[in-house]
Amino acid sequence: MDQKIDGSRDVSACLAAIDKTEPQIKAWVELDRNARPQNIRPQNAYGPLAGIAVGIKDIIDVAGMACRYGSAIYAYRMADTDAELVAALRAAGAVLLGKTVTTEFAYMQKSITRNPRNIAFSPGGSSSGSAAAVAAGHIDMAVGTQTGGSVIRPASYCQVHAFKPTRGTISRKGVLQTSQTLDQVGVFARDISRLGQLAAVVTGQAELAAASKNISVPPAKLLYLEGIYGERVENYVHDGLDKIARALPEYIDIRPAPKAEIAKFLDTHKTIYDFEICQNIGPLMAEHQHLMSTEILEAINRGKTISPADYHAALLVRDEAIDFFDQMLAGYDGLLSASATGEAPIFAEGTGDSICNCLWSLAGYPSVSLPISGTFEITGPNGLGVGVQLTATTGRDGALLGLAGWLESRLA
Repeated sequence: MDQKIDGSRDVSACLAAIDKTEPQIKAWVELDRNARPQNIRPQNAYGPLAGIAVGIKDIIDVAGMACRYGSAIYAYRMADTDAELVAALRAAGAVLLGKTVTTEFAYMQKSITRNPRNIAFSPGGSSSGSAAAVAAGHIDMAVGTQTGGSVIRPASYCQVHAFKPTRGTISRKGVLQTSQTLDQVGVFARDISRLGQLAAVVTGQAELAAASKNISVPPAKLLYLEGIYGERVENYVHDGLDKIARALPEYIDIRPAPKAEIAKFLDTHKTIYDFEICQNIGPLMAEHQHLMSTEILEAINRGKTISPADYHAALLVRDEAIDFFDQMLAGYDGLLSASATGEAPIFAEGTGDSICNCLWSLAGYPSVSLPISGTFEITGPNGLGVGVQLTATTGRDGALLGLAGWLESRLA
C-alpha cells in the first residue's frame, strides 16, 4: 500500500483520479506510472514530503523525463539532470508523478489544458497544467512559474491556493529562462498548509511550513487600493473587494489607486519582458520560426525594437517601482487585491489578462492567491470564482502565509 503523509492521498489514488478526468482536463504532458513511495531513496523516506505526489511544470528539468518547454522545437528533449528545486523535492521524499502542461515557452499561446471547474473555460497560463491538476484533484501539490501572472492567475481561474515567494528564494537552475529579471517559481496546493509544506522544501526555509499553519496572527493591517487597474478589472470584482474591505474596517485601510505610477510600472514590466524574451528565445527564430506561435514571434519582434538604452532605463524604473511600493506598504502587513481581472475566459479566447499580477512580478514581491468561498466569494456571470490576492514586500514570505491563513479564516 502507498504511504500517506499528513492527510495527503496515496499515489494510487492520484493515478486513479488522473485516469478518471485527464482525457477531458489534459493537465499532464508526461506521467510516471511507476512512481511509488517505495522507490524513494531510503535516506529520504522520512522527509517532510515523504510519499506525497507532486507535479512539475514542463519547463523544469526532471532527470529521465522529457522537458519540452511547450514547444514543438523541443519535442524530443530529455532532461539529464534535476533542476535544483527538483533535487530538493527528491531529498524531501516527494514522489515526482510527472510533468504538467505549460504554454509554449511559458508565454501566452493557450495550451491544451482545460479548466476543471468548467472545461469550456481557460485554466489560465502559463502554469495551466499545474493549476488544473490540483483543481481536478489529481494531486495535492504542484510547481509552476510566473513571469507576468502565470502562478497567481491560473490559481484564480481554477480556484486553488497558490504562493509565489519573494523572487530568488526558489532556485531557477534547471528552469527555462525567458526573462532573467522577471522569471520566478511558485507553488500550488489544495490548502494553505500544503502551500507552506511545499514552499518550505523548495525554498529551503523550513519556517514557511509552520507559518502557513499559524492563522492566529496578531491583528493585521492591510491596504486596499480602490479601483486598482480601472476598467480592465470587471465591476463585480471591484465590488467584491470593496465588500471585503468595508467588512473589516479595523484591519483594512482604503486608499485610491496611484494610477499614473501603476501605468508607468506596467509599461516597465512589458519593456523588460519583451527585451529579455527576445534575448533568450529570439535566437530560435533563425532556424525554427515555422514552429513558433504568433504570440511568441510578436513578443520577440517587439523586443527587437527596444534599444539597449531603453532597456537599461527600464531596469532603473524597476528599482524606482520597488522603492515606491516599499514606501506605499510601509506600516502594512500586506496589500489586498484581486488575483485576476475576472473569472476565467472562454477557452478559445486565450489565457486571460495578467495585469493584476505584473507589478508584483516586476517588484519580485511574494504573493498568495486564495479561493474565497461563502459570503465573500467573488463570482463571475458564468459561475466561476475569482481569487483574492495578498501581496507583501520582499522577504515577508512567512508573515504573508500566516496573513493569508488569517484572512481566509476571517472570510470563511
